[in-house]
Order: sequence, then C-alpha cells, then structure tokens
Amino acid sequence: MGSPALDLLAKAALSQQAKKVSVLNTQAHPLWVKLGQQSEAQFFQTFKPYVLDLEALGLQVSDKLGVSDLILLMPSKDKKQSLAWMAEAFTHLPDAGKLMVACENQYGAKSYETALKKLAGNVASTSKSKCRLFSAKKTSALNTELQQQWLESALPHIQETHGLWAQAGLFSWKSADVGSSLLLEHLPKISGKVMDLCCGYGLLAAHIVKNSPDVTGLHLVEADSLALDCAEKNMGDFPRADLHHLDAARESLPKHLNAVVCNPPFHTGQSRDVELGQIIVKKACGALTHGGELYLVANRQLPYEHILKEHLREVQCLAAQDGFKVIRGKK
Repeated sequence: MGSPALDLLAKAALSQQAKKVSVLNTQAHPLWVKLGQQSEAQFFQTFKPYVLDLEALGLQVSDKLGVSDLILLMPSKDKKQSLAWMAEAFTHLPDAGKLMVACENQYGAKSYETALKKLAGNVASTSKSKCRLFSAKKTSALNTELQQQWLESALPHIQETHGLWAQAGLFSWKSADVGSSLLLEHLPKISGKVMDLCCGYGLLAAHIVKNSPDVTGLHLVEADSLALDCAEKNMGDFPRADLHHLDAARESLPKHLNAVVCNPPFHTGQSRDVELGQIIVKKACGALTHGGELYLVANRQLPYEHILKEHLREVQCLAAQDGFKVIRGKK
C-alpha cells in the first residue's frame, strides 16, 4: 500500500498548475508522470531504489535541487534532515514561490507544520486521510537566521562519538550502532579484495582500512549517495577504495571477493522489510570467490541462516548478545 501523504501531495501538486516543479525525497507515483506532462518537473532523490523506480516511469531524477516555482517535500525519518530540506527549498524558490509538504500524522506532521510556520511565517494547512498537507510562500517574513541554522545543522561533519564524517539522516549517524560495534569486536584481520556491503558512512570500511593492511582492494556499496559521500571522506587517502552507488537488491555487485562484511538493512522507508535483508544476504554470498568469507551482523530473530547454509559450505555464529548475532560464513 502506498503512502497516503504521497498521494495527497501528488494530487495537490497537479492542482497548482506551476511552470517549474521540484519534488524532494519522493517515491514513485503514477501521478508524477502526469505532473511531468503538465509542468517542467525534476525529482530530487539520493536513495538508489527510489531513483530506479522514478526512472522506470521516465522521470528526470537529480541529486541537485534547481530553482522552481513550486517545491514539494516528503519529510524523511530524520527531523534534522527534513528541516534542512525545508530550509534549502526556500533558497531555490523565487519571491512568492511555494513550498508544499505532506506528512502522515504518525510521523510528526503537526511538528513539521509548526516548524514551517516558524521558518516562513505564513502557513496554509489541510488534513485528510490521517495526514497533513501544508504550504508556505516565500515572503519577507522568511526567518533567514533560522534557515541558516537548519541548513548548517544537517551538513556532513566529523562526529566525536566515532570520529568519522556523517550527517543527519544517515543510519546511526550520531554514534556507531550496537550491531556494527559487535561485528567489529569479532572481525579478524582480512586480506585481498573486500566489500563493505550497505556501507553507510563507512564505519566498517574505516575499521578495515585501519586494521587490515593486507587488503588489496575495498569496494564500498551503498544505496544512499549522501552516505556514500561521507564514506568517501572517511576513506581519506586510502588508494584502493572503490565506491558504488547501487541498489544492492536489484543491481550487480562486485564479484570474486575474498571477504564481504555486511550489516544488511531490514527496513524500507518506515516499514520493516525482512525480505530485503534476505535478498542482500544472498547477493553477498554470490559475490564471494571460492574460499571467501562473509562476516554478517543481524538482529537475532531475523531468518538468514537458511540462506547462508544454502550458499556457503561453512556457517558459524561468532557471537550473540544485545539482541544481535554475528555470523561468519565461508564459501
């Protein structure tokens, strides 16, 4: 079932009859095709699975926001990132240009509406299908000091908790997650060609670079280009790192690897998606050369062992604590 907020936003956008429209952080929707026929429309998205879905509809997808008469926004799971997008939208609107935001009530719609009022000073709002649709025009009431504050708070920076570049909206950007930390405790020195699959901002890869001097090549694979940008910074001057912006579930991965480390996702957007993790685990196994090893961390209840045993000749649980398990497999 699609998002009711997305449906509400798409229908409202069509009623605006704007000449140039930019859409931030959206998934595919059939009405976007109609919007593209009615207006000069551009879709801003950094998450590769959603990029592929939008492109499959024949839509123009970009990772840079352009000047538009109307900007549409779906907030992300991270409030700081979403507020920064609101702030950025007003840097790309002309005077009297409009920002429209749609959000389900359960994901903080009221707080986002309040935030937009603080930023823009004028908000129109409606409610439907347990969602809010609210908008503001760019006027002299724009709080430019607050706008700059929100923009700066979401920029990439080095986090003191883990010493790596990260930014608002990325998985466990404020501090290393429990699962990855457990995996690092049990990860031996590895060598040869290695892949950090679903690398995020590069927590595992940075550890490998520091502690495994015999790595001859390191592939960092990530679906979110914003995370990959931070991962690139975290590789520093390591000369053997290749970065790949990929949907690991649907696109081809590097092959013939001596080792893969992975903390696979099991959510798509706000929804739990166990099948996604299973597909990625299977792809990780397929990327290994004969004798290659997989080091995997996952929630203890997630069913990955049957996939590992089907594709690998050795499967061993190295640790199980704090609700997570670390598994080593050998092909």
